[in-house]
Amino acid sequence: MEAHVKTVREILHSGDQFLVPFFQRQYSWTKTEWTNLYTDVVALIDGGEEAKHFLGPLVFTPFHNVPGDGPRYQLIDGQQRLTTLTLALAALRDMARLKDLADLADEIHEDYLVHRRRQDLQRFKVVPRLEDRRHFEMVIDGNAPGVVAGTGIIGCHSFFKRAWRNPVSDAGEPMALRILAALTARLSLVAITVDGENPYEIFESLNWKGLPLEEADLIRNFLFMQIPPADQAAFHETRWKPYEGRFEAVGRYDKVPSTQFYRNYLMREGRYCPNKRAYVEFKNQNLDRGLSTIEQVTELHRFANFELWLQRPEVCERDYLRDRLSEIQQLDISTAHPLLLNLLDRHDKGHLSREELDVCLRDLASFVIRRTICGESTRAYGRWFTEAIPAIVTRPSVTLRSYWMEKGWPDDATFINQLSEFPIYIREKKKCRLLLERLEHAEGHREAVDPSTLTIEHVLPQTIGSDEAGGSWRSELGPAWQAESEKLVHTLGNLTLTGTNPELGNNPFSEKRAMFARSNVSLNTWFVSLDRWNGVEIGRRSGEIGRRVAEMWPRPDGAPYVPRPAEPTDLFEEMSEEPQPTLPPTPFTHGRLRVVIHWSLLGQNQNVDPEVIHERTDGLTHARLVGRLIEVFGTAISETLQQVPVARNYALSANPARDFINPKQGTPFQHKPVPGTHLFIFTNTSKPEKVKAIHKLVGRLDFRLGSIEAS
Repeated sequence: MEAHVKTVREILHSGDQFLVPFFQRQYSWTKTEWTNLYTDVVALIDGGEEAKHFLGPLVFTPFHNVPGDGPRYQLIDGQQRLTTLTLALAALRDMARLKDLADLADEIHEDYLVHRRRQDLQRFKVVPRLEDRRHFEMVIDGNAPGVVAGTGIIGCHSFFKRAWRNPVSDAGEPMALRILAALTARLSLVAITVDGENPYEIFESLNWKGLPLEEADLIRNFLFMQIPPADQAAFHETRWKPYEGRFEAVGRYDKVPSTQFYRNYLMREGRYCPNKRAYVEFKNQNLDRGLSTIEQVTELHRFANFELWLQRPEVCERDYLRDRLSEIQQLDISTAHPLLLNLLDRHDKGHLSREELDVCLRDLASFVIRRTICGESTRAYGRWFTEAIPAIVTRPSVTLRSYWMEKGWPDDATFINQLSEFPIYIREKKKCRLLLERLEHAEGHREAVDPSTLTIEHVLPQTIGSDEAGGSWRSELGPAWQAESEKLVHTLGNLTLTGTNPELGNNPFSEKRAMFARSNVSLNTWFVSLDRWNGVEIGRRSGEIGRRVAEMWPRPDGAPYVPRPAEPTDLFEEMSEEPQPTLPPTPFTHGRLRVVIHWSLLGQNQNVDPEVIHERTDGLTHARLVGRLIEVFGTAISETLQQVPVARNYALSANPARDFINPKQGTPFQHKPVPGTHLFIFTNTSKPEKVKAIHKLVGRLDFRLGSIEAS
């Protein structure tokens, strides 16, 4: 890295060209920043010949130029400053021309704005982002509209034309020369040249308080830099825009994160790509394979199609894949996408039959579902699913089955036993719904029911009150009714699907049974012939449901399942407040922190039951709460939670290694990922602190008092 203080004259009055990379923002300075620069120039003019002013850093990385080209640099930081200075000089040139100061106008144009012997985009000393180029070219070529109010490139140019008009009109060439000297000889920047570094990391460290930079932006920039500048606009319209547009939000589908897609794409052959290394790995793979930009984008487009099948199963053109892909999508195992891209690629090329692909997808779902219910760790999934790819040597289904067995694939006896005790409704709500929907579909009722119209119903209600209905349930459960309820209420054996959830409510079983008898949902025929609904009946239904689920997602015969301790390398996948169990599966236990969200008090559906969050550890409960709030209320609350204290004095962070650092040890405090986001929550607090922080957060978010309870 080299750093030198340079004047604007030394930077622009040279043979260099500065290009704004595609990962940068468009030009975004406004009248506030323009006025600040104007004030600085006026202060220099009024302050005498010795006055100087420092504008800040200018950070760039060099291109590897070919003979015949002038030196070119990517602007990593300072593009707003340099673009604004260029527009201010163009405005001064235009005022000089207006006042018949032709020699001065030519000097500004040829010394600071263009390389007069170069053609096309190479003639400009500063080249902004593609979206800004048309207006920028109009300004530099002298074809901009007259003085107009506005924003962006044209607005900035107009602002400085107005700023220079009166001084140059009143005092003529001497004043124009003083303005030029102030702009070029007395304004300086620290020019920092960084070579051989990852521009993503440089920009992130310089701009960590600004707009977040995605590695996808750097990859886009890398590909565009392989295209001659004159052809970039056409490439953008015909190739890039149709490809990148596929990731945008459409209808009910959210935007697909393109950076994560690039990581999945890079790992499709089994080579793990660490987080924040996608740009470097992509660049290396592209150069090693010698792909042209057109070839690279064509391949990306193809794999993006597979990624969209995984994210949006309904858009898959192959109807025989939709159900399995929907199953995978509901399991929320994005870490398996590199493996799935590999399998879909094989199938698309005719190297993997339709039947064998179905076996691979079903086995993957079985592996994940069974491990979830048996309380196995998911920490190593990102590495396991990627390492499974090179393990495929012959038939993928055979190889992968062997691989899953080696990693720990619970057998039927263990799975069915654990399912009867696992509180799936609060631990894995998406998987809970998937299992119930698949069970309903397997019943084959003559009147098909649209599952999207149904809600999950607790037959034994979540809340047993002190009224007559509550008395009925206490009688059903016996003297230890409270312990029995807490143990069984959220297990699969107590859950069903219904379209009449509000009417069922907390009514006694006799009344619920009558409503179930009128239901078109086949799952509900189970209850019609029963006189009671208690621990014995819930256990009996749990066993039957467990056997059906085990048949839907089978595990091949083989050695008995033995839980595996976490491998040493697994421990780095996720920080943990408590050691993971290495003993045989035990009944599910909760942490001490319990949270209840009253959605009806937060403006959501009035008929939605309060949601109870009670995870294995207090930190997981806290993280789950925040994740649910972001899931329901969206981007606005996510942004707020990155600015206000959520736990102790810490907001949510995308970079816990920086923001949660323990100054005494030099390592991060304990933290947890917030489900469904790229953010982390500080968890190095006691249970009472967490309860206090949650109640404070309710006030900070202007939620109604009592809408979120923590105890």
